[in-house]
Amino acid sequence: MINLSIQSVFKTTTITLKSVLIALLLLSISYAASVPEPQQLMEDTSKVMLKKFIDQTEAIRKDPKIAHTLINESLVPHINFNIMSRWVLGKNWKKATPDQQQQFIKEFQDLVIKFYSKAFIQFLEKNDLKDGIIAFQPYRGKVNGKYATIRSQINPPSGAEPIKVNYDLYHSKKTGKWQVYDVSVEGISLVTTYRSSFNQIIKQKGMDALLSELRDKNSKLNDPEVKQQVVENK
Repeated sequence: MINLSIQSVFKTTTITLKSVLIALLLLSISYAASVPEPQQLMEDTSKVMLKKFIDQTEAIRKDPKIAHTLINESLVPHINFNIMSRWVLGKNWKKATPDQQQQFIKEFQDLVIKFYSKAFIQFLEKNDLKDGIIAFQPYRGKVNGKYATIRSQINPPSGAEPIKVNYDLYHSKKTGKWQVYDVSVEGISLVTTYRSSFNQIIKQKGMDALLSELRDKNSKLNDPEVKQQVVENK
């Protein structure tokens, strides 16, 4: 029987989200002096973020809320949650009302950012941030059009097998910016994973039920006991 709940979605995306978080925070090695704009953006942004988190590691360990603030300030501007939300809902996006669409964007963004914060805090409990954990792969071909995929590899501190992480970026003519709209870890797409899970909930319970479950999950992610729950879902 399919478990149609945000809790099941939370569990199935734990490894993906943790890997994505660490990758976004620690991407700091450029493969070449001259790289395409979207790849350079990822490198530059990650270097700035890495410095912020290294400088405030001890402060974050004492006050976890600092991590949430830094991630919100540094990460959110480089993710296109509008496009990501459309892709996640798929055919259900057009079926939703404008109000439901806006509610979904807000709740989905909160879910991703709050989980990032929890996962990062957990990572810092046993690890220090260091250079060299991530390496960019050479960009394939030339950047044409409005889409680009940036490839990287995470080298875990534990010495485990490297983890392949790809970032799909979209260039908006309206804003003139490159932003991430999907991330794949070892070939598993964040957007596709959520789309499959959310589609099941909408099909069985409706869009309002999905929004309600998202709000409930976001509320619980603020609770101290969720930290233990995240540990158990490793």
